[in-house]
Amino acid sequence: MSGPDGARGPVLVVSAHLDDAVLSWGGTIAALTRQGARVVVLTVFAGCDGDPMPPFAELYHSWWRAAATDAAGEASAAGAPGVPGAAADTAAAGMRLRRAEDVRACAALGAEHAHLDFTDALYRRTADGSPRCVVGEDLFSAPGTDDVALEKAVAGELGGWIARLAPVEVHAPAAVGGHLDHVLTARACASALRDAASTPRARWYEDLPYALEPAAEPSEPASAARGRPAVSPLTGEDCRRKIAAAAAYRSQHPMLWDDDWPDRLLAHAREAGGGTPGERHWEAAPGPNGDH
Repeated sequence: MSGPDGARGPVLVVSAHLDDAVLSWGGTIAALTRQGARVVVLTVFAGCDGDPMPPFAELYHSWWRAAATDAAGEASAAGAPGVPGAAADTAAAGMRLRRAEDVRACAALGAEHAHLDFTDALYRRTADGSPRCVVGEDLFSAPGTDDVALEKAVAGELGGWIARLAPVEVHAPAAVGGHLDHVLTARACASALRDAASTPRARWYEDLPYALEPAAEPSEPASAARGRPAVSPLTGEDCRRKIAAAAAYRSQHPMLWDDDWPDRLLAHAREAGGGTPGERHWEAAPGPNGDH
């Protein structure tokens, strides 16, 4: 992207988890790198400090182990090394697996990767040691006192990145769907941008796969307050690279998709662009609860 003086500057893409930016905004990342921009994908909740693993997280890891087993079988049939199922036996091992997937995904888009060490909501515990998330609904609950303190710490880290990288644009999740970590990431990024010495342009990208659900459509009052979304146009090559990058997140596929996931992503891109592929974003920051 070009700055005010015409010089090309970096773009910082903030992701809550190790797949969010690519699934949601991967076509735009591909378009930016195709145009020669330096893009850094910074994942917030990529920490490996989640053991002992809370019981609810074990359900997710069972899906990841199934994906690893499937991948190992396919690799064996092709005469290539597989992914051991034990890679998801602990929170730390699972996150190392996911980090490796993210490295491959970002490389497929021509982007740089960076991982912060904040703990995913799946593994976090409250001040009294209780798991933050016991059932699925907890992942979409309102931020509590501990979450607000975490948000401030995330804002501080993001502020440091903005100061060091001096991006001409910062792209962050709009928190469509209301996932707790997406809301915290959006709020922290908005705070960091308010406090930044520079004023990079901000774009708030539509979160996938949550935006694929009808319930994720914005309410009229929220839409009016935030404005209509804009669309970042994509070429066929941008879409192809996004699909190739999304395929790298093999551990996540069983809980996110059926086998038709590439078709669903492409269909959504065409719907977002009114027939021509695109990805939605907003120019205005989300509300305090991720309202969009």
